[in-house]
Amino acid sequence: MSNLRPVEELLYHMRTVVRRGSDWEANFARSILKNAGRPAWNPSEKQHQMMQRMVSEMFTHNGASASDNIDLIDIGDRHDAA
Repeated sequence: MSNLRPVEELLYHMRTVVRRGSDWEANFARSILKNAGRPAWNPSEKQHQMMQRMVSEMFTHNGASASDNIDLIDIGDRHDAA
């Protein structure tokens, strides 16, 4: 069983890759979107994997590392939020 996201979901995010990716990534995403408009088009396995990698990096690349000590709960004065 494959752990890849569905093609439709990846295609949705390719628009963001076009705007925010490097030149190569943007050109790849643009090409994928152009070909996706053709009837009965499906990405090759390699294209699907590349789309998956770019979308995954888009959601995980935020400058934080899993080893960073990040406080997820604000323990400040609760009255500040009101």
